[in-house]
Amino acid sequence: MNKTKKMNWLYFALLTVVSWGVYGVFLHIGSTGMGDKVNGRYMAFLYVGIAYFLVAIIGPLVVLKLQNGRLDFWNYPSHGLWWSLIAGIVGAIG
Repeated sequence: MNKTKKMNWLYFALLTVVSWGVYGVFLHIGSTGMGDKVNGRYMAFLYVGIAYFLVAIIGPLVVLKLQNGRLDFWNYPSHGLWWSLIAGIVGAIG
């Protein structure tokens, strides 16, 4: 195994650290920028949800389409479907 392959995990770890590091800062800037002291946090969080929609739903659909994958997600195997849905719920809560 070459050195580049061995270090791939480090790049992903650093990306995670940077992403989570700026997330709170960006969310704070967004919520205060909404101009509503009472509901600004909820307004900003709404856009976080829209961003998750774009990344978690539109992104995989585009990749599946480009790779000629199955787009009939309502016919995916129920075992994998339900466990993946539960994982998403747990991840969103946490």
